[in-house]
Amino acid sequence: MKTKLAFSAFLLLFGVGLVFFLLTSCDKVQDATNIKVKFALPDRTFTIDSISHLKTEQNLFSQTYNVNIDSILGANEGLLGDVTFYQMQLSVVSPAWVTLNWINSGRVTITPSGGLPIEVAATAAIDTLARTINFEIKNLDLAANITGPFVLDLYGDLSGPIPTGSIQMLLESGIEVTVNPLTGK
Repeated sequence: MKTKLAFSAFLLLFGVGLVFFLLTSCDKVQDATNIKVKFALPDRTFTIDSISHLKTEQNLFSQTYNVNIDSILGANEGLLGDVTFYQMQLSVVSPAWVTLNWINSGRVTITPSGGLPIEVAATAAIDTLARTINFEIKNLDLAANITGPFVLDLYGDLSGPIPTGSIQMLLESGIEVTVNPLTGK
């Protein structure tokens, strides 16, 4: 009797272990087959003119983007996962001697058509000798928010007036879509 009970317990544990192993393996296979497809948004060059700003957050740049993520999501329904930003970088183009010492910190928001602003990237304290800022991207799935045109706004918390007559800046950004061919999400 003890032998039959021990054998039954062994089979039950073996079965549970096998099921756990197979489910864990499936997740690993599904994760391994996920593909991240990057879409670089057009680089935007803009000029900031020297005007006396109060020491406060200012909108430094605003641009409407018309990314047709909705048609990509619709054509591949069930295969696409998260839509996120993968890059957000701000650089001084000219003059060559200007650094970003006039900005304490920065943040980037997107505002979907008819929606509210969503903060997608931010940076803490900025090195006073830096000419480029790499924003820290927030881990947000934007699939429901980027279904048509959206406005991207760049804000800077200024530490004082801009140090020259005008500064040419470059904003580089990109969106990443995760494709899940096996799972559908």
